[in-house]
Amino acid sequence: MKRNLLEKRRIGISTIAIVIIVVVIIAIAGVGAYVLTIKPSTTSITTTTSTTCSGAGCAGSVTLVGAGSTLVGPAMQGWTYNFSLIYPNVRLTYSQIGSGGGVTAITDGTVNFGASDAPLSAAQYGNSTSGLASKRILQIPEIAGGVVPAYNLGSTFTTHLNFNGTVLADIYLGTITMWNDPAIQALNPGVTLPDHQIITVHRSDGSGTTYVFTDYLSDSSATFNSTIGKGTSVSWCGSGNNSPNCGSTIIAIGSKGSTGVTGYISGNEYTLGYVETVYAAQASLLYGAVQNAAGVFVLANSTTTAAAVAAAASATFPNGTQSWASVSIVDLLLKNTTATNAYPLATFTYIMVYQNQATISGVSQGQALALASFLYWIINNQNNAQTYAANLGYVALPPKIVAIDDASILSMNYNGKALLTNT
Repeated sequence: MKRNLLEKRRIGISTIAIVIIVVVIIAIAGVGAYVLTIKPSTTSITTTTSTTCSGAGCAGSVTLVGAGSTLVGPAMQGWTYNFSLIYPNVRLTYSQIGSGGGVTAITDGTVNFGASDAPLSAAQYGNSTSGLASKRILQIPEIAGGVVPAYNLGSTFTTHLNFNGTVLADIYLGTITMWNDPAIQALNPGVTLPDHQIITVHRSDGSGTTYVFTDYLSDSSATFNSTIGKGTSVSWCGSGNNSPNCGSTIIAIGSKGSTGVTGYISGNEYTLGYVETVYAAQASLLYGAVQNAAGVFVLANSTTTAAAVAAAASATFPNGTQSWASVSIVDLLLKNTTATNAYPLATFTYIMVYQNQATISGVSQGQALALASFLYWIINNQNNAQTYAANLGYVALPPKIVAIDDASILSMNYNGKALLTNT
């Protein structure tokens, strides 16, 4: 009898506990209005009730949509999933449509945030009366990564080849067409290279990865710069570019997205393409060491890419509302002969948002609030967001960039009303 009473009592207590938990969950989900108060020096976000927020996003589920960069895609998948676990009322989706698509989407106001591995160009950013500058768009670096020359020379070939900018440029110009060309062989003494034509692979969509790769090649070769040039979308030799500087026998394959380029290289021998380090690692692709300004052939990894970011961090950077068009880790490393361990094809990847979130038609203050808190969580390593990305092969932001980002995020508002407060 006593045992039965004890069991009933335990069941009763458990039932009460469950009821309390359910009530708390309902209470949290049903909060009608709130603002977020943050401290950039901490790793927590606190909510307090308020009457300043009106809109569907404050009183129920909030949906945020982002699109753009494939470089940041693997990190973004983890970020959006883990943030939704912390805030179940926030649903985040991210489409990897390429940096060019991300710029278009945020320009058109069809997403809450865009992502690009290249900063907005001077033409895209415009000036104070036209372009995105007039709309006060913020460019927020959220992580850094590397771009590597990846290749497939068959399952028995396991050597990390050496490349420099001149050789890579000549390969994509089509003036070097064979894997055993003397110029490649000279960089790789003692390595037996196949007597087979190189199949070059490039991105067919607008891509920040293309921007980084062509930036390095343009810096390395005046002919490449004048024939193909630097950009998120370029006219490749063998794919519509009929310049006399292009070799007539070049084989050029365009593929969409980093997954497309990675997949094509994986499935076809004698190919050479460019992808982000994280994609090459996930697909177990071989990739080459690249010569930096110090004359050292450096293989991309978290240490060498971090060394590149650290070396570039000594530069003066703009604030979030200014143009970042001139910011390039590739260019900053071009003449840095002391950074011997720096991998030369490194880049920030950027999230683009409107400072005044009401700029996008149909965006509620609740959505704006959720977006600002998501960005703050990414940048400030909350719940190890930056560490999670670093484990995938990315590089965490230096403190100098974090401070710029925090100021940008704190400036986000909804028709003049601050979304986050620094207390």
